[in-house]
Amino acid sequence: MDHNAMVEEIMRRVAAKLSAAEECCAAEAAAPCEEGKPGLLVLTQDHGTDCHATLDSEALKAHYATDCALMHHYEVDLDAYEVIVLFDLSCDAMAALASGACDTAYSRLASKAILSGKKVYVPTEEVELYRYKESAPAAYYSMMQQKLDLLVASGVVICAQAGLEQAILGGAAAPAPQPAAAPVVAPLAASSTLAPMPHQGEEKEVRIDKRVLTEKDLIEANMDGVTRVHIGEKTIVTALAKDAAKDRGMTLIRDED
Repeated sequence: MDHNAMVEEIMRRVAAKLSAAEECCAAEAAAPCEEGKPGLLVLTQDHGTDCHATLDSEALKAHYATDCALMHHYEVDLDAYEVIVLFDLSCDAMAALASGACDTAYSRLASKAILSGKKVYVPTEEVELYRYKESAPAAYYSMMQQKLDLLVASGVVICAQAGLEQAILGGAAAPAPQPAAAPVVAPLAASSTLAPMPHQGEEKEVRIDKRVLTEKDLIEANMDGVTRVHIGEKTIVTALAKDAAKDRGMTLIRDED
């Protein structure tokens, strides 16, 4: 076999392998429909070990058909997915989502997921803003934090990567009693209400009667100008709720016997 023929044969074999790989990816892409399970879509701007761990999670795959939007160049049908997990939530993407001015395929798909009422989760470690908490000027950080608060108030759940599976698999159920240090933020129940209380001085107070007080509860209250929150004697306050109160200068007042 001469040199040219050998090169052509090598190219033919490489092309055949690439074609086989593409067919394999296409078969995996069709998995959500074939398996008869609700879909879980990982939405990322770049592949990483954490997003792959989510895709390969046996616990999640037992309930969902996992898929990655990046593998399809963001050309996916959101109707096929029940859960969306956002990775690489950069400050740019966060600001775009909060303003509704989405200019990338990633942010447009994330925005559509929120508008469609999908269950959207973001690992805490994937929120770029948190990396600047100690270095950013307080006023600027507060402005950016408000954008993130808007996403949380819109239903986006932020929790530690270690608690992501628990948050997703338990997301459809009402939050069960948990220790104060629990890392998972449960979605706010639709029936929750903020009962207004009389103003004292210039501070605005409310009472929140819930079994479990979450970060989202406090963010929504703070966006309404609340600085003091009265809670029941046995109300469980999640760790992230405590952080939210501290970051926003809010006071939690627990009922006494």
